[in-house]
Amino acid sequence: MTPAELSWSPPLLRCAGYAVGGLVLLVVAAVADLAWRVASLDNAGRLLVGLVGLGLVGLAVRDAVARPALRLTSGGLDLVDGLRRRHLPWAAIIGVHASALSHGRRLVHVRTLEIETLDGPVFLSRRQLGTDPAPIATIIEEHRARLG
Repeated sequence: MTPAELSWSPPLLRCAGYAVGGLVLLVVAAVADLAWRVASLDNAGRLLVGLVGLGLVGLAVRDAVARPALRLTSGGLDLVDGLRRRHLPWAAIIGVHASALSHGRRLVHVRTLEIETLDGPVFLSRRQLGTDPAPIATIIEEHRARLG
């Protein structure tokens, strides 16, 4: 498989699920009678539900528009960093490895792909990549050793 064929993104079905869920929450927040019947929400609760709905719709739009989240090319890596697309040439990449960010008190574990660059680290989560970061790190390191 050539490097130009390798890319990773969240599944479009997940983006659609986020969008539908967000729109449902926005409808519940917007219609006072519905908000009261569904969850006995007062105005503050409706505001919070509306903000969560907006967040889900925004996440869906970002994930759908910023595809692919990571692409392996012969010249380096193309990735989405926040809201902008970046190109990292092989010479700027120090190392790539998969890791887990943990918060022990709340049992939160986020698997990430860490790309160490000359400018500092770049983290891409499993949610952003759409798959487990460990095999991606191995593939990128193999191509970096061969092409970089």
